[in-house]
Amino acid sequence: MPTHWAVDLGTSNTTICEDRSGRPHIVNLPDLAKLEPVTQTPVMPSCVCVMDGDGDKVLIGQEAVTYNWDGQAAGFARGFKRHLGMESGRAMARVGGRSFIAQDVASLFLRQVIRALETRFDEEITDITIATPSGFYETYRAELQAIVRSLKRHGWWERVWARLRGRPTGIVFRTLDEPVAAALGYGVDVGRPTTLVAFDFGGGSMEAAVVRTQGARTMETGRAEVLAKQAVELGGDDVDGWILERFVPSALHDWPEWEVALRWEAERVKLLASAGSEGDFTFRNESFGTLDYDVLHDILAGKGLYARMRELLDALLNELRARHGVPRDEIDDVILEGGSTLLPEVRNVVGDVLGREKVREWLPFASVARGACIYAGGAHVQDFIYHDYALRLLPDDGGEAEYELLIPGGTCFPTADNFVTRYYAAGFDGQQHINLFVCEVGRVAGRPVEWTERPNGSRYFTPRTAGERAFCLCLNEADPALPLNPPGRGTAPRLRVTYSVDENRWLCVTVHDLLRKTDLKVKHPVVRLR
Repeated sequence: MPTHWAVDLGTSNTTICEDRSGRPHIVNLPDLAKLEPVTQTPVMPSCVCVMDGDGDKVLIGQEAVTYNWDGQAAGFARGFKRHLGMESGRAMARVGGRSFIAQDVASLFLRQVIRALETRFDEEITDITIATPSGFYETYRAELQAIVRSLKRHGWWERVWARLRGRPTGIVFRTLDEPVAAALGYGVDVGRPTTLVAFDFGGGSMEAAVVRTQGARTMETGRAEVLAKQAVELGGDDVDGWILERFVPSALHDWPEWEVALRWEAERVKLLASAGSEGDFTFRNESFGTLDYDVLHDILAGKGLYARMRELLDALLNELRARHGVPRDEIDDVILEGGSTLLPEVRNVVGDVLGREKVREWLPFASVARGACIYAGGAHVQDFIYHDYALRLLPDDGGEAEYELLIPGGTCFPTADNFVTRYYAAGFDGQQHINLFVCEVGRVAGRPVEWTERPNGSRYFTPRTAGERAFCLCLNEADPALPLNPPGRGTAPRLRVTYSVDENRWLCVTVHDLLRKTDLKVKHPVVRLR
């Protein structure tokens, strides 16, 4: 069986995935890629540096970025993706008297990617899938297909020799819509009709699209119907500029040879702050200040980022309702794409507008490539819970909340009715109500939190920073409290609560009053898990 290869060709970064055994795996090409510092996902900058006029000597990815450290390399080109579908003849670089258009640059980039993969894994690539934006014109897919087939076209003698050795002589090439790929990567079953929102916030733009998968047809074609789409030219590059405005004297901005280094430093501290850590903005051995989660949040709010996001999403919902009569409640899932979704409060703003219970796990750099690989392999999806879910516990002294794990990430559903059982006592004599606040404990910038097991056998997490607390979202604060009648007394357990997850991802509880020997709730749905 041939290895399935998938490429998420991004405007800023490219991710590659391979599947040899039914388990898609993100590929790291150490010389060409970098480990994204927050999620540690290997990403390759979508950059090309042409070194000669014939295009025979080419650097791509991180090698091209490193070579162009001062931003002065004439053959350096990036952002070719956005031009490939509509302006494939747009000049991107000029070396040795020759202009290299977007089509040339894309071809050089993919040629070097394929060569690097074949060298690294010592096998010929014969099966490749590339995800494409839903809103791009069909010419974009045609350009990609022509490029890939031209790169893998064998001569007459090579075809004969390959047949004699029993090796394939052509290449299987597929495309599928990026939102469909992301949905598969997030664990959404697109084999059934599904309406989902793909919120893509990358380096150069913020886009949101509502797409409707068509069940078997989508599985066959990899295509989905775009119901509504909104976009604004605002991205992570703008955020880097805002950070520079905050920390770096304006006089330094006027030195072109320093621009690239300053931008790299802004991106570095931005990622640290988004993950709940802090970083000193340092340039030429001088510190210009510290950026942490709260400061970055204030910068984004002050620049109107969150207001722009709400405007975009409201416009999307209005378009969806006006053109198709589809209300917000009929959206099944929301998926996040792009590195800028890691910025503080971005996920929460999306959830506030579209419904927090609908927002899927955070895989901003891996979901599209992983989903494309799943699609190439037959699109079998094992649905499971991605985030951890816990009960929020408030200490009597008014200190910070801690969280007791109930449903760990990776749990397949439906579960048994008695998947988790807990006993709760009243906190004080005369207590008349008990609240069960269920919280989603997201992965802090892509990494799972560390749970600590205690002697009672349960596992707990106590956030240490404002950034970590921001990833712990209470989902049912508006639910009525459970009554204790008669009021609680003593330290003996009063309630037995059994937690389970049904086939529709709802967390259900059965609550039994041990004193009155009666059920207060039976398999009652509390929140829908992601």
